[in-house]
Amino acid sequence: MADVAAPGMPELTALYGNWIKRMALLMKVRMPWADMDELLQWGAIGMMEASQRFDPDHGVPFQAFASRRIKGAMIDGLRREGTRLRGHATFDQETVDNAAHGAGEGPEDPLAALTRIDNRALLVEALRELPQLEYRVLALHFYDELNNREIASVLDISEGYASRLRKRALEALALHINAAQRGELAS
Repeated sequence: MADVAAPGMPELTALYGNWIKRMALLMKVRMPWADMDELLQWGAIGMMEASQRFDPDHGVPFQAFASRRIKGAMIDGLRREGTRLRGHATFDQETVDNAAHGAGEGPEDPLAALTRIDNRALLVEALRELPQLEYRVLALHFYDELNNREIASVLDISEGYASRLRKRALEALALHINAAQRGELAS
């Protein structure tokens, strides 16, 4: 059964080096503030851990087992470095204004749909009124395309709390915009 076991470290590098790099690139796209070299290092650590813990008797292919450990090691590394890395990912007002006016490079999303209507200024104003944490959750979700689990990891909060913050922020945006459209907000 030696032919089914995990390969040794030199073989791992030869077989999976590009695979780790691809996983790191995908992570970098989702979390642009992450350092690529650190992602690669954490990925290599994940690969080493996977090769040490792999048990072919469980019937799981090595690549499937290793991919979860590599991605997990990268996320763990980001979580450990979270405070330092998150400081580089602040979202300033110019970013909000650019996204709200369609000049941002973010993907199409519900907020982008709102910006196509005539109420762009209302959206910018509503975003400015959000508490910082709710704003960051929306930015991570809609701009960086992170899911609740990834947002929770980045912000060091629970997945449920990330979901509640996003829901509360979207409700606050809708209330603010609707009130402004009805003329109920003081300028």
